[in-house]
Amino acid sequence: MKVVGDGNVTFILLNGIALPSNVMLSDNVELQTADTSHLDFMTAISTCSRPEDVAVVAAFIPRITAQLRITASTPKELASVAWNASWEALLLSAFFQTEIGFNLQSDTPANKIGNGSRLRATNYYMHGLTNSTAHMLTTDESKWIASHFADGRELLENDRFQTAVHCLASYRWHSMPRIKLAVLWVGIEGIFGASSEIRFRISLYIARFLHPNSAAERQKIFDSVKKLYDSRSAAVHGAKVKSNIASAVEDSA
Repeated sequence: MKVVGDGNVTFILLNGIALPSNVMLSDNVELQTADTSHLDFMTAISTCSRPEDVAVVAAFIPRITAQLRITASTPKELASVAWNASWEALLLSAFFQTEIGFNLQSDTPANKIGNGSRLRATNYYMHGLTNSTAHMLTTDESKWIASHFADGRELLENDRFQTAVHCLASYRWHSMPRIKLAVLWVGIEGIFGASSEIRFRISLYIARFLHPNSAAERQKIFDSVKKLYDSRSAAVHGAKVKSNIASAVEDSA
């Protein structure tokens, strides 16, 4: 991801998520509402300083539904915080089971982008370029983010959690259901850390984690995870997946 530090404020434009009101994610990063409906095509591409950014701007500007407002005391610090903001987007993607694109950086907020603005592509991977409706956060979800996002951000220091977040946020980047299953189960297995009798142990660990106080619910989850693990194994090893593979992807996620 390539970002630029210039001044003490910058914006990473997002698609795939929308919200009723702004939410502070950290001291330096605020998740904000955003609107680019005022922009016509020619004005949008006039903001590009590099020819290679034109395609990214053209593809994503009509889809922008939110933005990260990033502040810092120096341009160098701003660039660092903005670069790390990709993890904010990945966390939000994982938390709310949506695919968030974060391909554009702007020197002005989305609703003020015009001929004098500068837009840059942060990356040229078209992740998040979907026709899916943006996930609209409810008021309760916004409150949850305000209360718990910092905890999730801190947990990213744990390799297992970081891997799981990236797997859950990125499995949609692949077109093949088999690969999606493989990616998801990398994250699941990493979180629970079973190294022997994996099918049995990981089913047991997940059941106990999700339903510590209900034996009946534990048994249901235990049985369903074993079946999902069978689907995962068949997918990874090239065998025929006996269950509906699309359902196995969704249930695993």
